[in-house]
Amino acid sequence: MSSDPTTPKKSGSRSVLGIVVQIVGFGIGIVLLGWAVRMALRPENREQLSKLSEATPGELMLLLTLAALSVGFNGIIFWVVINPIHRLRATDVIATNAIATFLAYLPFKLSVVSRFVIHNRRDGVPVLTIGAWILAEAVLMAAIMGPLVLVSLWQREVNLVWWIASLAGSFGCTFIGSALARQLAGDVGIARLSRIGLSDRVTASKAFVRVHSGFEMLAHPRATLIANTFRMIDIIAFALRFYLAARVLELPISMEDSLLLGACYFLIGAASPAGMLGTREAGIIAISQMVGISTIATSETASGDVPIAAVVLFVTAVEAVVNLGCAGFGIAWLKARKPLDPGGEPAENELIERSVGSE
Repeated sequence: MSSDPTTPKKSGSRSVLGIVVQIVGFGIGIVLLGWAVRMALRPENREQLSKLSEATPGELMLLLTLAALSVGFNGIIFWVVINPIHRLRATDVIATNAIATFLAYLPFKLSVVSRFVIHNRRDGVPVLTIGAWILAEAVLMAAIMGPLVLVSLWQREVNLVWWIASLAGSFGCTFIGSALARQLAGDVGIARLSRIGLSDRVTASKAFVRVHSGFEMLAHPRATLIANTFRMIDIIAFALRFYLAARVLELPISMEDSLLLGACYFLIGAASPAGMLGTREAGIIAISQMVGISTIATSETASGDVPIAAVVLFVTAVEAVVNLGCAGFGIAWLKARKPLDPGGEPAENELIERSVGSE
């Protein structure tokens, strides 16, 4: 039987195209970042930039702390999600997340690749299980961000109704999603999947079991609620970073506006296919103009520049310094610590139980 000679060529062409797309995307991000920097450094915006020298040590330390907490929160989220099915040390997952967060600035999804490499080669987590883990985390993120976006489109401002609807919608989606996952988790879930057409040969394979573990992660109600509680806190931390940066630069951005900017800043970074450098900054400037956030702060000068660019770049600069430091610490930590033996030492600071729906 002869093979199709065009298949390798097509596969190679797709690989080259993917590399080109990543490089072009990264280049666009650099151009966008340069555009944001150019706007922030215009003479008309120097008054805002001069305020940086007047920032108190307390304000700078708080900004640095919030950025570092964000790295820690996201590491805890990843640890909580995997914990029901695979024991890892919480501090190891946080260290890995610190490395991945810094690599998120670069193209080729090096952030995701680093998670696969570290957790597979160091911690012994199967590749397909890591894939299911990342997908489970993406589902939980959607359960939080989806309601936030919809409620924001409905209310157009952050008020009491916004808070009630956002919290109810986000945690309601989390609870419902976990309940649905329980219907497909475990042997009962495999039996249900078999009834819709999956053969026993497929469901009994190691590959399927590892992919199916994503349902096991999402099926644990306590794990999902803890993870998304930290996600909500992380979004608030992003908002506080914008609010504090605006205060330092003496730009009138309210806490409500900062919450929207912080959530969008996070979302754009998570969704950027070729690295988050530049895309978040340009995206936030565009969004602030579209929705009319703090008219004085976002109004254009005679030269067409937007003062809020200084706020965005200030937030990015502080974050970059923190992420670099955290990544260095993460590398040193992983080198100094041996991987956790799943059958021996218990997980640190256990937050969730081992079993999934044992009743």
